[in-house]
Amino acid sequence: MPMKAGIKKLDLQGLVTLALLVAMNVVLQKISFGPATVKVGLGFIGSALLAYYFGPFWGGIGAVLSDLLKSAVFGVEGGFFPGFILSAIVGVVIYALFLYQKPIKWWRIIASTLLVTLVVNVLMNTYWIHLLYGLDLRAAFLQRILKELITPWIQIVVLYVILNALQRVKIRR
Repeated sequence: MPMKAGIKKLDLQGLVTLALLVAMNVVLQKISFGPATVKVGLGFIGSALLAYYFGPFWGGIGAVLSDLLKSAVFGVEGGFFPGFILSAIVGVVIYALFLYQKPIKWWRIIASTLLVTLVVNVLMNTYWIHLLYGLDLRAAFLQRILKELITPWIQIVVLYVILNALQRVKIRR
């Protein structure tokens, strides 16, 4: 069966690598602190790696699998909510637009991280939290804004260090 334009078929090594990154993403998503409305965690690393190695399509599928596995294995505070799956996909797609099959540059990491922060964390996730917990949208936004002004800068540095280190390792992409 021929593949659609731009979507590469995964071989066994690619499938195994995707599975490892999905598992790693599930674990990284669980490492966080703070209340649900302003949770700070390491899930961004898994999303960026899925995007860097697999692009928007397979990376997005990895994001969906990660979110579903995390929900099934660990449960979700407040119950399962499909909006967060959409957020995970959009986050990986944004990272992929800047990182997939491209050299690691500061501006790419800054742009992708700030865009994920604005679109996914500030807009989408705040709206999902508003729907899920019944918080006033303005109150939810004000609760989260300080975190979203600080954490992207830490994420940028962490991603730059990790992606540069991985770029030197010969993992087939």
